[in-house]
Amino acid sequence: MKKVLKIVVVLLIIGLAGWGYFKFKAKKDSPTWRLFPVQRMTITQTITSIGTINPISQVNIGTEVSGKIEKLYKDFNDTVKKGELLAKLDTETLEMALEESKIELNKTRLTVDKNLIDLVNDQELFEKEMISEYQYKQTQYTYNLSLEQLTKSQFTVQRAEKNLNNAYIYSPIDGVVTSRNVDEGQTVAASLNAPTLFIIANRLDEMQIEALIDEADIGKVKEGLSVNFTVDAFTNKKFVGEIKQIRLNPKNEQNVITYPVIISIKNKENILMPGMTANLDIIISENPEVLAIQERALQFRPTEEIWKSMGIKSLPDTPKQERPQGQMGRKKQLEGDSTSTAKKAQIWVLENNMPIRKIVEVGNSDGTFIEVLSGLEEGIQVILGLSYVSNTNGSSSAFSGNIPTRRF
Repeated sequence: MKKVLKIVVVLLIIGLAGWGYFKFKAKKDSPTWRLFPVQRMTITQTITSIGTINPISQVNIGTEVSGKIEKLYKDFNDTVKKGELLAKLDTETLEMALEESKIELNKTRLTVDKNLIDLVNDQELFEKEMISEYQYKQTQYTYNLSLEQLTKSQFTVQRAEKNLNNAYIYSPIDGVVTSRNVDEGQTVAASLNAPTLFIIANRLDEMQIEALIDEADIGKVKEGLSVNFTVDAFTNKKFVGEIKQIRLNPKNEQNVITYPVIISIKNKENILMPGMTANLDIIISENPEVLAIQERALQFRPTEEIWKSMGIKSLPDTPKQERPQGQMGRKKQLEGDSTSTAKKAQIWVLENNMPIRKIVEVGNSDGTFIEVLSGLEEGIQVILGLSYVSNTNGSSSAFSGNIPTRRF
């Protein structure tokens, strides 16, 4: 009898242990709500784009005369002052041309003097009726023609002097040499287009970004808006700028219309270089200390499977929504804001461990969080979806509720 009793007790203990194990496993495998509390934060709405960093102004330095580069006085990255000598062309041929023009000028002057003597002499003879009027006018014409030739010779000398002066290349501005396109001994030919010898940027401590903004977003962009950007060379450093100009010349590339936007930036550390690519975040609006929730809450769409998995057979009626008084000022502000994105949305909140459907009004979004204009109060737990914890490996998974299958 005692032996049978012992067997019964052992079986009872094993049964209770098995029941406890399966009860624990079922509890551990049961889903839980994924929640997010309504809280105050700053919602920043941005437009992303890319642009190229360039100097505010840069000058291409060329030459108006042809010749061989005799001497270079400046190189890449050199700082230059206005009027400082950059390069010199071989001047031998130009000096010879100047001397030749001066000789021609002196010859023309002698001709003018000789023709003047003839004119005075013929004038006296004409007055004494010793020569005809035709001969006198012919002499006068020859003198006037020599005066025109004298003027032309003077211009030829001035042109030769200018060509000689142009053999000396000076900087027209204060700045930095960003490009040098010639070497000593190289021959440059000035034809219809003057060859570029140097490119000089006026300054590099203040620069600008040229960005192209899509036509769908250009209406939101205004002069004076702040811009945050990064460059690939300094991925962990953030830079700031300001929109300086929105240009009206659209660009059409593969049927995509964009508008150039100029962003002024400071480069006090001189670490930003011309030609760098800037990854831009143009701040369209910034709303500090507003009620917000995760955007994922708007995507939660519960199914019958979700209610069954949570042990819910039916839901109570959803109470009538009331707009919190704290959001009235922000709502009125958005009503007069052309950039407002106010709209109604359905979400679910957890009250007394029961999901309640609410219709709320939401506004601006930063892609992760969205502003709540009415329908919720701070601290309310909003449902994002369900979470599952696997008993076999301890891993967890979640889904928003619009997928009717469990995911691990």
